[in-house]
Amino acid sequence: MGPRIETGRLLLRPPEMSDAPDIARHAGEYDIAKMTMLIPHPYPVPAAEMWVLMRRAGWAGSANRHLIVQTREADGGEMCGMAGIFRRSRDSEWEIGYWIAKPFWGRGLATEAGQALIDYARNELAAPVVTAGHYDDNPASGRVLEKLGFRYTGKACEEFSLGRLAKANCLGMRMDLAAA
Repeated sequence: MGPRIETGRLLLRPPEMSDAPDIARHAGEYDIAKMTMLIPHPYPVPAAEMWVLMRRAGWAGSANRHLIVQTREADGGEMCGMAGIFRRSRDSEWEIGYWIAKPFWGRGLATEAGQALIDYARNELAAPVVTAGHYDDNPASGRVLEKLGFRYTGKACEEFSLGRLAKANCLGMRMDLAAA
C-alpha cells in the first residue's frame, strides 16, 4: 500500500498505527506544530491514530501521499519526520510539505526528503509544477525549498495554523519541473 521511497539516508513509507506515538511526540512539539497548518499542539496519541487511519483510508481514492520519514535501518530506522505530496483540490497543482523532528534538525534531512518528493512528482505523477509554502517566521524551510529549486512567487497570504491557534503570514513558492 503506497510508495516506499529510499534515498541515501532515508526511507519514506506509508504511516502505520505503530507510528502514532512518535507522530504525536515529535509533531506535537510546539516548534514543529506552529510551522504547519494542521498539526495541533499538544498532539494527543488518539488524534495521531485518527490521522493514520484517515491517511490509510484515503490511499485508494487519491494520489495524495503522506509518508513517514525514517532513517535507514543502518542508521537506526528511527522515525525522524513526515513528508507529503498532495493536492488541495482536484484542480490545484501538486504541493509538497514536510517536517523534521527536532533531534534531527541540521542534518539536511528535509532537503533529502524534499528531493524524494520532487522526484516522485516528476516520475510517478507526471506533475509539470510543484508548489510549496512556508510561514514567514520559518526562514529555514524557505532555505530548504530554495536549495531544492523552488522560487518565491511573490504571493503571500494568511493561513491558519492549528498549532498556533492563529493565522500567520505564508509565503508561496513554485518549481517548474520541466525546467528543473
